[in-house]
Amino acid sequence: MLKESYRTQLLCGSLQDYKQHMSGIYRGYPIVIDLVNGQYAVKINAQSVNDPGNAGLNAFLRQQKENIKQIAQVNTYDHCAVLTIQVPGLAKNIPNTVNAIIDPVIGYMINYGYGVGCEQCGNTSEELYCYEINSGHHYLCSNCSASIENSLQAHQQDVLSAKSNLVPGLVGALLGSLIGCALWIVIYKLGYIAGIAGAVTAICAMKGYELLGGCLDRKGVIGSVIIMLVIIYIGNKVAWSWEAYDALKEYGYTFSDCFRGLGEILKASDLVGGYCTDLVIGYGLTLVCSYKNIINAFRASKGSYKISKMN
Repeated sequence: MLKESYRTQLLCGSLQDYKQHMSGIYRGYPIVIDLVNGQYAVKINAQSVNDPGNAGLNAFLRQQKENIKQIAQVNTYDHCAVLTIQVPGLAKNIPNTVNAIIDPVIGYMINYGYGVGCEQCGNTSEELYCYEINSGHHYLCSNCSASIENSLQAHQQDVLSAKSNLVPGLVGALLGSLIGCALWIVIYKLGYIAGIAGAVTAICAMKGYELLGGCLDRKGVIGSVIIMLVIIYIGNKVAWSWEAYDALKEYGYTFSDCFRGLGEILKASDLVGGYCTDLVIGYGLTLVCSYKNIINAFRASKGSYKISKMN
């Protein structure tokens, strides 16, 4: 996440950098830092018998948020607190910004006797380890990590046993993808090719499949992606047909004429290359903007999960 020179400045170099996150013990408190949407989510395990539900800690953190503009959000739970920090400017600003926010928080916890326990159950008697669970990172006791893994395994079996209804699902995917198709055409009319429209097409197609098919299993994801690709092709053709219609309507052409005869119009206008280029760019931008959603959908359709103890 950070260059080594910056890591050593951050919280006295107490956190290890695992590329996707940083974690370690600072002044006795387990801390995890995840990069989420360009912001730093700093999680601190802390609890007190004198502050049920960390209500007092929550009030303190909200006051800090009022006074410090770099704190974008605060959330407190029974056994931990999370501060979302927006670091302005260059990477070199990260250590000083995070230190200036976190040190007073740790000082408050120490002064008011907050202890350390498992993020999940609050157990203070067992040693805590940092676990990666899917895309998140948590300091847990071994009992809670085992319980979570058992729950994930059970969920995986439930997902794998569920089967979708293919035909209704594909109808739902088609209906959902039309939203993205309409967005594609509108954006193209404004003079742009937007991958976001392709991403919307993918999301809406998969959601439509899930709604009418009963669930989004592996064949549902594959079917939705195929429909997405077909709809993008149709959307591009409709957009170009619309352009042709605008140019030819004064000669008596209808939109239907332009759509059915688009190939001949493109050849006559020497625009076949431009049409194919737009289509290729559109597919490329769509894959760039939607591949994460598609990959996540495949993982979800198999009930895939990841849980591992960090070194």
